[in-house]
Amino acid sequence: MASSWPGSSETPYLRVMAKDTEKVELFALPSAVPIGTITLTSCYNISMKVPYMTYEELLSDMLARKGGVLTARDASDANIPKKVFYRFIQENELEKASHGVYVSPDEIPDELYLLQQRYPKIIFSHQTALWLHDLAEREPLPISLTVDSNYNAGSLSDQGVKIYYVKPDWYDMGACEVKSPGGHLVRAYDKERTLCDMIRRKKATDPAAYRYALRHYAASPEKNLLNLSEYAQRMGIERQVAQAMEVLL
Repeated sequence: MASSWPGSSETPYLRVMAKDTEKVELFALPSAVPIGTITLTSCYNISMKVPYMTYEELLSDMLARKGGVLTARDASDANIPKKVFYRFIQENELEKASHGVYVSPDEIPDELYLLQQRYPKIIFSHQTALWLHDLAEREPLPISLTVDSNYNAGSLSDQGVKIYYVKPDWYDMGACEVKSPGGHLVRAYDKERTLCDMIRRKKATDPAAYRYALRHYAASPEKNLLNLSEYAQRMGIERQVAQAMEVLL
């Protein structure tokens, strides 16, 4: 398959080399946005015009899909030139939230979502994850998050957050997506992994918050005791987890 582009303002031509019957997904290069699928039957050298999105339309679509937030990384991943990206920022009066992260002036800032946009490798954990899963009475401060022990925190260390480092084998265990208070999806550990983290660090956890989380988890119809047991085994805290849960179940 080969594509040629007369110019950014013209409709691209897609040339497909095919034999027999196959489905071909069409992409609007260079942004690599899928725009449709065609079925080819016993043919060669098919040329056709396909619709595509301009850079500005792509940026508008990204802004809408990401809840009024746009990052320089998004534009770079879509092969959108920097000058086009920054002109779009200026023309649409987007406000700079942090380095490389811009927000629509009509959007209420979502601190967790903005932080994750700037630092995609972070996973919200401990007290912050409890709060996201409705296992905490109040919003905890500072924000708690976890990264791989090999991660270079760099400027993340200056954001006023609590950073936990874990070995690579534990980093992705129990990671999921959950809605932030602002309605955006962010990465956090699930309830079971979060409870394991809290039980493992019981001495460093506020006793009232610890008891609240355990009681509400035990009463939740969505609890997954199999996952809880698996995580506890992998983290070597089976006995501690069993002791914490036996009086509640």
